[in-house]
Amino acid sequence: MNVRRAGSSVALMLCLLCTPAMGAAQVNTGPQTAADSARLQILKRIERLGRAPGADSALFVQDSLAQEALGGSRGAGMSQGDSTLSALLAMQGFGLTEYEGGEADFSAKDRVLVLHSMEGTRARVNRDGLEVQADTSITYSEADGKVKTVGASTFTPPDGDMVESQGLVYDLPKGVGSARAARTSFDQGGAKWIVRGDMPLATQDSSFMSHAIFTSCELEVPHYHFETDEIKIIGGGVMVARPVRLYFADVPVAWLPFIAQSTSQGRASGILTPTFSVNDIVRNSTGYRRRISNLGFYWAMSDYSDAILAVDWFSDNFVSLTSSVNYRFNRQFLSGNVDFRRYWRSDGATELALDTRHNWEIDERTTVRVSGRYASSTDFIRQNSFNPAEVTQSIDSEGGLNRRFGWGSLSMTANRRQYMSDDRVELTLPTASLSLSTITLFRAPDNRARLWNNMTVGGSARMSRSTVDRLQAQLFDPSKTDTENTTASVGSSLSLGRFSLRQSMDLKQSSVLDIPEAYLALGDSADPADLVTGAAARSITDQTVGWQLGLDFQQPLIGSTTLTPTLSMSGSMFQSDTSALASSFVSAPSRVSFGANLKTDLYRFYPGFGGYERIRHKLSPSFAYEWSPEVEPTDLQRQVFRSRVLQPRNGLSMTLNNTIEAKKASPDTAAADTTTEAVQGTRDEPLRQERAEIVQLLGIRTSVIQYDFVEADSLGSFLSGFQTTRLSNSISSDFLQGLSVQVDHDLFDDVKREDGSLDRSFSPHLSQVNLSFSLNNRSSIFRLFGLLGSADDQPPEDEEEPDEEEEDALASPNVDESSIIPGAGTASRRPVASRTRTAGDRSWSANLSYALQRPRSGTAAT
Repeated sequence: MNVRRAGSSVALMLCLLCTPAMGAAQVNTGPQTAADSARLQILKRIERLGRAPGADSALFVQDSLAQEALGGSRGAGMSQGDSTLSALLAMQGFGLTEYEGGEADFSAKDRVLVLHSMEGTRARVNRDGLEVQADTSITYSEADGKVKTVGASTFTPPDGDMVESQGLVYDLPKGVGSARAARTSFDQGGAKWIVRGDMPLATQDSSFMSHAIFTSCELEVPHYHFETDEIKIIGGGVMVARPVRLYFADVPVAWLPFIAQSTSQGRASGILTPTFSVNDIVRNSTGYRRRISNLGFYWAMSDYSDAILAVDWFSDNFVSLTSSVNYRFNRQFLSGNVDFRRYWRSDGATELALDTRHNWEIDERTTVRVSGRYASSTDFIRQNSFNPAEVTQSIDSEGGLNRRFGWGSLSMTANRRQYMSDDRVELTLPTASLSLSTITLFRAPDNRARLWNNMTVGGSARMSRSTVDRLQAQLFDPSKTDTENTTASVGSSLSLGRFSLRQSMDLKQSSVLDIPEAYLALGDSADPADLVTGAAARSITDQTVGWQLGLDFQQPLIGSTTLTPTLSMSGSMFQSDTSALASSFVSAPSRVSFGANLKTDLYRFYPGFGGYERIRHKLSPSFAYEWSPEVEPTDLQRQVFRSRVLQPRNGLSMTLNNTIEAKKASPDTAAADTTTEAVQGTRDEPLRQERAEIVQLLGIRTSVIQYDFVEADSLGSFLSGFQTTRLSNSISSDFLQGLSVQVDHDLFDDVKREDGSLDRSFSPHLSQVNLSFSLNNRSSIFRLFGLLGSADDQPPEDEEEPDEEEEDALASPNVDESSIIPGAGTASRRPVASRTRTAGDRSWSANLSYALQRPRSGTAAT
């Protein structure tokens, strides 16, 4: 018997039931004729057909099309309410097989099902996660369990990669098959490898192919490919091929007896992939120096740590050994790595390079971070490194501890910087800062607060010590001396309403180390024999201790305008090893200063344009005035601190910021009301009106301008009172966030007279321009004018980083042969998801930098 059902899209679930033959009915009604007996049997059968449908699958089978139209899932929906099918699926040895096609032919006698595809559909068979599709037809024989396809087909095993072919045969009971003109792919290390060829044997976890090619180039005609006679691919395991020939286009360039490549996505211990070029095997020049790197072993110690050991051989130059250990324990918030590299140079010398980084969040309030880089020879790096950043930048190491307490926070850091250009080493050890949390005394509500209520107290302290170590020649050079600087400060503040009392003390100590005694006594006229390395030397130190006490009162005026009168007292002490008068601390006269700060914002509004409702020009000037009367110093103070420090002060400073802002048009009022009602229906609390988005069209920040009236009076010239001789303007905009422009102008032209005085004239001159600009397809200016499609077509600005708790593998190691210091440029070895560029991907970026220096010509330097 043949059953055929056709339709535009038909999904069939065949449940074939075999029932025993029904015997003749025995009716004892007395003598009956043959005709009456036949009539009685016909009536009983009609009565049986008229019974209501039952719930058993033998008596009632649902229509799959009707079930799908009602929203039921294919296969699963048919099992609902079907007691027989549910019982069969619950038994061992029974499974669900789905057949889908535009048209189906079933031969009950031969137990053969043929699924035909129609326009817009593909024939499909799915059994326990194993799926076969074809664009022409699929033939399934229940007798031998074989599936045969005609036309372009796909085979997707439960575990493994999909296989495309022009026809395949698969034995379901044995789990094996074969295909012709097959094509499969797998991802390895962020690269997608494509394999094509005949597949005589394929199982659920592995495939065998003959006369195949494989490549990572996704073009129809690849730029390069490997060709092999035999290849075996184990899903999620390894790919092995023999023999292998490498082709660039259709030109053979290399031959290998075999090749093995891991196809697993996780980490696994094994031999590293060596790095070398064709010229390293066959030299095209006798002067070419061969190099083979990344010869070693990778050890995946656990899910939280790994290590590598690799050798790098560079002929006639060096042999290096690299060792690396990487770890990350998410539950302990501990991660880090240590990269160590030892060099044996061809001349017998040895070099050492080290890179390490460690981060540990001990608890919610304590964090420790350490990063270190070291190289025994900067000359070796400059001669052998192919990394331009490594050659031109510095070698930095730093470490720090941050601890937050209930009463404040403590931070301690250290930093070492080794410059590649002049072998200068700067060391800052330590830098410690302590900040006390603001304490509110005598708390009280505002309506019952008295003068002494809600008083706030705060304080901070900081200390830093830094040294500069320069490479000194055999003969002493004053410009290459080693220096040491120590700074410390402590301060506190007390606020009571609008009053603010502040006090601070600071210490500055500067030392020049290892200066020859002869140079201190005679200067440049000293005998060079007394200035050689190893001669008697000592260090000289200058120290300054200062203190300051100030009282402020902030008075609001109109709008955002505030006036802050200030009263301050200050003093200092000075000591120097090179001054006979100040060999011990000498106090400077205490000074009293009066001043005021005035800040305001001025606005002007203009009509909007485009999608902007209004334009606002904001001008923010700030003025600061300081006056200090003349002091009466002693003769010692006058000789040590000179008259300039002791003369009265009468100065004015000003800053100015210009901002042009635009307010985006608010949404439609009706739409806003509808949204408000919908939200209020879900929550009873009052809603806060959303603020309109403000965009900065243009921002100009001008540096401070300082003027000293006392200096102008003493020199008898108005222009001589300007302490600021160079004006700087910085330009920015939200539409060009990658734009940074700084323009500097020299305001005055100073000409030296014959008597040594300066003749100053106002003559603005463009002296310097620094511009940097970065632009890409996601820049705001393109989205504003819609030049690159709608915002939905653009990729997100910030991509979500992977959750560390979900990462179960560390990044695969790689020995960077372009750098001398291991780990350069790989501060974080966390795995990064690979990005596949599609034909519609229009991502691009551009960077531009420009610098202009224009010194004045024909004027004396001042």
